[in-house]
Amino acid sequence: MLNIKNILKLQKSKKERINKNIIIVEGSQEIKMALKSNLKLKQVFICKNIYKKKKENTQFCILQKFIVSINKITYNKIAYRKNSEGILGIFFKKKINYEKKFLNLIKKKKNILFLIIDNIEKPGNLGAIIRTLECTNVVDSIIINENKDIYNPNIIRASLGSVFIFPILIFPFNKISKFLFKYNILLLGTSIQKKNNLSLYKFNFNFYKKIAIIFGNEHTGVSKKWKIYKNIHIPMYGIINSLNVSVAVSIIIFEIMRQKKIFI
Repeated sequence: MLNIKNILKLQKSKKERINKNIIIVEGSQEIKMALKSNLKLKQVFICKNIYKKKKENTQFCILQKFIVSINKITYNKIAYRKNSEGILGIFFKKKINYEKKFLNLIKKKKNILFLIIDNIEKPGNLGAIIRTLECTNVVDSIIINENKDIYNPNIIRASLGSVFIFPILIFPFNKISKFLFKYNILLLGTSIQKKNNLSLYKFNFNFYKKIAIIFGNEHTGVSKKWKIYKNIHIPMYGIINSLNVSVAVSIIIFEIMRQKKIFI
């Protein structure tokens, strides 16, 4: 059993969470997603003075042996975010063979769409991107090219827990490059520059069977190390010629949906 001192240490330290193989999940929606992904539950802390959703309480009845009731003062100490719901879960992280997951996807599908994240800094942006990808169900997997803590509290919150159920692959740059070349996956870049780049609305996504779209850092864009086939840009007509990266992802993903005639 973890005590409050342990939880505080885990909340503050990414290294500690990794060493202990622990994920801290705050909020009922987020906990539901973690349970849906079959993560192994260790403990649930509930403050009954805050957590008053009776209907949802019944859903946690089967988890009674994991529940620890604490008072409001104690709960506010361990809560990561303000205006918390009064429920916080501790889960064990799964061991994942990312290469095996990638190969299974490639073998299973003839038409495949990946989204590559190239050093996006803000966890909230990454969480919002994962939420968009999960709700649109167009992208087969997101690939992250660094050892990012994908279970950062801000990512969990911004993704509404979809980080637990959406297919995510984590590879170093060299391995991603190798896979792109080996399996003949077309790499599309994204750029705010209009010159020498193709408008999003003039690119035919149905023409290519295997595509990976790369989104870069909020400030510096896509790294020059990538061998990109073509850059696409979103036409903009105002004075400000840039978009938040999660907004840019949404616009491009919904255009792909439109082209693939997913809308009814």
